[in-house]
Amino acid sequence: MTNCGRIEINRELVLLESWYETGKRSRITTTNGVYYSTEPPLALIGKAHLMIACTHNLRLKATRHNLKSYEKHIVLYSKDGISAYPTQSPSAFTCIWIFNHQYTMEFVSPTRTRIIYKQFGIFKEIDTSIHHLCKQRKRQRELFS
Repeated sequence: MTNCGRIEINRELVLLESWYETGKRSRITTTNGVYYSTEPPLALIGKAHLMIACTHNLRLKATRHNLKSYEKHIVLYSKDGISAYPTQSPSAFTCIWIFNHQYTMEFVSPTRTRIIYKQFGIFKEIDTSIHHLCKQRKRQRELFS
């Protein structure tokens, strides 16, 4: 686990979540390990221009509006083929951003799901129903089909 001042959002990113520990505000799980940042997840997403689907200013403004309006049914994507969706409202402390990698889900309880990335050896329990995650993953896949 490394404390990173600047982290790049790229195809290696698996999960992005809020993390409050001395001087750290985000926990970044990548295919290469776990890193920490002093910036919150939404700031990292904004700096990476993941919110931009095209150069059209109206799309950028609409996405920013959705992030601030506590909308949890959004999917962010970039022209580089990177996409992510939130498990809850982006403003919620327990919100985790799931990026487009192959994973499986296991039912833990009606409000808890385990996400398994076998190829990376990563397991994460998330406070969201498996039904909600399936719907969000479907929305994410529709962007690329």
